[in-house]
Amino acid sequence: MIRDLMKSQVSPKQLARALQVSESSVKRWCDQGVISTMRTAGGHRRISISTVIDFLRRNDYRVVQPEVLGLPVTTGSSERMLDRAQPTFREALLCGDEQRARAVVLDLFLAEHDLSSILDDVVARSLHEIGELWGCGDADVYQERRACEITLRVLHEIRQVIPSVESPVGLAIGGTPGCDLYHLPNTMVDLILRQTGWDTHNLGVGLPFDTLCQAIAHHRPRLFWLSVSHIDDNDQFVRDYQSLFASAPSETAFVVGGRALSEPLRRHLQYASFCDNLRHLESCSRAIAATPSKDGMPHSSETNPQFPP
Repeated sequence: MIRDLMKSQVSPKQLARALQVSESSVKRWCDQGVISTMRTAGGHRRISISTVIDFLRRNDYRVVQPEVLGLPVTTGSSERMLDRAQPTFREALLCGDEQRARAVVLDLFLAEHDLSSILDDVVARSLHEIGELWGCGDADVYQERRACEITLRVLHEIRQVIPSVESPVGLAIGGTPGCDLYHLPNTMVDLILRQTGWDTHNLGVGLPFDTLCQAIAHHRPRLFWLSVSHIDDNDQFVRDYQSLFASAPSETAFVVGGRALSEPLRRHLQYASFCDNLRHLESCSRAIAATPSKDGMPHSSETNPQFPP
């Protein structure tokens, strides 16, 4: 099924139609600064979709015609409790119902649930359960692969609706190393850091350590993340990681996580924080942001804040 694409911008008239309010009300909100707008070359108002979503999260307005905004037609009708929404999201992925999966995540986001909780308790948990079904022979490989592709598209859409910040807390770059080609955990990390005010540059997956070294040297980020879901050779990984860490500027805080980083392996690594879920990532990223760079040098102790598998 071909899905509608979320619009990047809408007019006051379109927003009014979606909410079933008067266009004059929307224009008044724009004039009062309740809703931020931009102007086209012809002087017409336009509202970014991230601004619309932020407005909806802060105000008690129901989206009557979500399709006007490019949202799923079922937006607003999904279960808004995390524990009840999770089975719905999992079944939508198994059935290949992308519209339903989108609606579940967007409704939870509109209900002002923390993004880290949505990703931990609904998205990552659902993917883990689908992986177990596949492992037991209760789901086919195409269902597991399709679920990952749908989820990746949903996450990219969520990134569009996270408002950009005028003054980011710092630059954060990262990706996955070597033979690790897992996009989903890496994308989730990018989303959480962006949500917490970081200017994020996702470098992608399967990156050799020498190019990671070059990226850190070139950008000198305040935070560097490494999502590690797969390692071919533990000893080689440790050597490459230690070399990368040693070459990095002292002001760059290393944040690592992933199912491949077992506790024995972590004893050989230095980092500012090891994160075993996205809530912990959110917490530690805020702590790093609040710490002056000169005092925020990476170290080997764990704050216990593994990215999802």
